Amino acid sequence: MNKFLLLSIPLLFFVQLSVAQNSIFTDRPNTTDAIQLLAPGMLQAELGYSRVKEGDFTSSDIPNLNLKYGISNWLEMRVQTSYGRDKMDIEGLDTLSNEVDGLKPITIAPKIKVVEQNFLRPAITFAPVFTPGSIGAEGFKNDHFNYGFRLLLEHVFNDKYSWSHGFGANWDDSRETTWAYSTAFSASLAGNLGAFAEIYGYFAHDFPSYHVFDAGFTYGVTPDLQLDLAGGLPLSDTAPDYTLTVGVSWRTSFK
Repeated sequence: MNKFLLLSIPLLFFVQLSVAQNSIFTDRPNTTDAIQLLAPGMLQAELGYSRVKEGDFTSSDIPNLNLKYGISNWLEMRVQTSYGRDKMDIEGLDTLSNEVDGLKPITIAPKIKVVEQNFLRPAITFAPVFTPGSIGAEGFKNDHFNYGFRLLLEHVFNDKYSWSHGFGANWDDSRETTWAYSTAFSASLAGNLGAFAEIYGYFAHDFPSYHVFDAGFTYGVTPDLQLDLAGGLPLSDTAPDYTLTVGVSWRTSFK
């Protein structure tokens, strides 16, 4: 873990996020979703590999997918899913008997523009989340209709720096209210390299909360093609040992 921390710190301080106008903007690789909405008629696919390690448990998405389409100036539609693999490494037990893989549930998560930034008032976007039950492979599918929401806020300073936040809640099969938060800082220079630093977490009345620090970078190959890499470390004992994600995002007109 110490080696992972040493790798993450240079990413935070020496690479900065490109936020040039008309360039692609993505929900990945950080947890805080992008505030901006795709222009009407624009289609964007965000794919990535992610790995989460927590003790003997490892969870991987190969890949995860976020498919987005701009419907109007105030509405963007998103469809999200992934092919997952969860594994428990327990000495003396058959590996296959402790591994689950298959398609995870499909989530519908539109984004609705509320207001644009106006001096001290941040830009605000509302994002409800809906995940039908009984969709996906055994071991992954939900028993009930799950839902939640995120309220997204962002300040952009000088077109070079941005500070964004996400606040919301999830109601999953347990029907326990799980509160979620995230806050991310990004900065930009001329060029196509970029970085972010973020803190996020979850907490509920009957379950232990956990908190994570993550950081990473992006590289804009073209205005419509972006590569990314990010990793996270625990800020609480209940958080995963580490998280890692790498991905690619592509945007095109689909009118």
